[in-house]
Amino acid sequence: MKRLRTKVMLAMVLVAVAVFAFLGAAMIFFISNSIEKSIIISMEPMAESAASDFNDTVMLYMNSVKNTTDSNAYTMAESDQERMDMLQASFTNNSNQYISLAILDGSGKVLASSGDGTADGIDKEQIDEAKEMTAAYISDIHEVNGSKCFSILCTGKNESGADRISVLTIDTTLLSNDLNSFKLGSKGFVYVVNNKGKIIVEPSAKGAKADIYNLGESEEEAAEAAKAILGTDSGNESYAYNDTTYYTYHVKSDFFNSKVVMTADISDFAESQNVAVRNGLIIGTLILILTVVFSVFFASRLAKPIISTTNRLRSLAQGNLTDPVDVWYSKDELGVLSTSLEETVFSLRQYISLITYSLTQISEGNLQYRLEGNFKGDFFKIKSTFNEIFDSLNDTFASINLSAEQVNSGAVQVSDYSQSVSQGATQQASAIEELSATLSDVSDQIMQNSEDSKNAYNIVSDNTEAVNNCNEDMENMLKAMNAIKTSSDEIAKIIKVIDEISFQTNILALNAAVEAAREGSKGFGVVADEVRRLASRSAEAARQTADLIENSSAAVAKGSQIAEQTAKSLNEIVEKSNQIRALVADC
Repeated sequence: MKRLRTKVMLAMVLVAVAVFAFLGAAMIFFISNSIEKSIIISMEPMAESAASDFNDTVMLYMNSVKNTTDSNAYTMAESDQERMDMLQASFTNNSNQYISLAILDGSGKVLASSGDGTADGIDKEQIDEAKEMTAAYISDIHEVNGSKCFSILCTGKNESGADRISVLTIDTTLLSNDLNSFKLGSKGFVYVVNNKGKIIVEPSAKGAKADIYNLGESEEEAAEAAKAILGTDSGNESYAYNDTTYYTYHVKSDFFNSKVVMTADISDFAESQNVAVRNGLIIGTLILILTVVFSVFFASRLAKPIISTTNRLRSLAQGNLTDPVDVWYSKDELGVLSTSLEETVFSLRQYISLITYSLTQISEGNLQYRLEGNFKGDFFKIKSTFNEIFDSLNDTFASINLSAEQVNSGAVQVSDYSQSVSQGATQQASAIEELSATLSDVSDQIMQNSEDSKNAYNIVSDNTEAVNNCNEDMENMLKAMNAIKTSSDEIAKIIKVIDEISFQTNILALNAAVEAAREGSKGFGVVADEVRRLASRSAEAARQTADLIENSSAAVAKGSQIAEQTAKSLNEIVEKSNQIRALVADC
């Protein structure tokens, strides 16, 4: 039974290992999915916040320029330099957040500025649009001294009513720094892209090189992601590059016809995933070890009552009903098994004791005894059969007693009859001698009949053989007559041909006579007459011959019919002769 304990232990260990492997794989799968979902869920509000901050920052600069330009102090300033100073004062706390400030007139001429290149990228059309707008005008992204910038233009008046256009030029790096505060993870980054796929606000995060708009030319996944970003107002996408998976979430911006794109590097979260997996594996390993220990303990505890019950069943199979049964007192199947075995041994011991006592009663001649006791199930048939055997034995012995009495009475009668038989035997002896003589005569007569039967058999055999020979001759005659009939048919055909020749010859002679009369030749006419007479005689002879052959054919046909009837009669004679020969042979 050690094998059972080993099997149970191995089964439990294998189940535990399978469960551990399944749970490990499921844990890794769910952790990976949960991290992915967490990234996507976290990116959405952060990307919306970044886009909102981007819009608010740009709007703040626009409002600052607008408020300064619309103030009475700006309008009533004595000089453009004073207006320039007012603009600078409005950005005193943010002096490093822009490239330059400038004051332009209505034609675009720089009247005052705080840096070089302020008017670069500002054309007459933009100035005209700014003059027509009541709100601040914002330009597209352009480059100033190698830096990506955009300008805010706002139209005001001087004290004489002339146009004065305030220009604020801002480096997009300012916006990059603001957006960088919203990045997700140490390797994440945020940037702004326009509707043509050009990045107008670069990410400020170090190592942010996964530009999907440039990768899109060679990387299919990146191309699909870039297409989805440019084609929708908001949403999440993912792509792989250099064995790294990137997740993005984009939100449409209010400015520059652009979208704020937040990108997260999955490797930022790999460590936390690895820690979770490692902790899960450690916990799973501890659970597996505990399971193995529990399996060993449980297998031993489970195998002990099974071993005991199996040993007792083996001894029971060998006829041992005396040893006790180790009962496992529990409510499970093992308890039921051991209890049932104990009840079985007790019942068998009781049944055997009752049957043994009953057989003892039979051996002592007590046929009135009946088997008692509580026999259950199929054992009840033993009780019924045993009692039926007792009843049958009683009936049998009663019949034997009756037969014995009848035999005794018959023996007396046989003794009486034996004396009568003895007297009759003497009388029968003389009758038997006479019967013996008669039987001798009958035997001689039978031998004579046998000899006569043999002679008759020989005669019938000879007769049968002669009839068979006659039958064969009759068949040969039939064949010859058939041959004659066939020859007669052929001769008739030949005579018919001769008749046709005579007819043609007669016609030819007639024609010759006609020709002789026409030519006046008597000799030729005589020859023609002779030929005609010869043809007539040939035709007459052919007709007579045909009549003879026809009569001969009729006679042959009649002879053939008589011969067939004779052959049929001979066949019947042969069959009867064979039957007679068979009967004689049986005698």
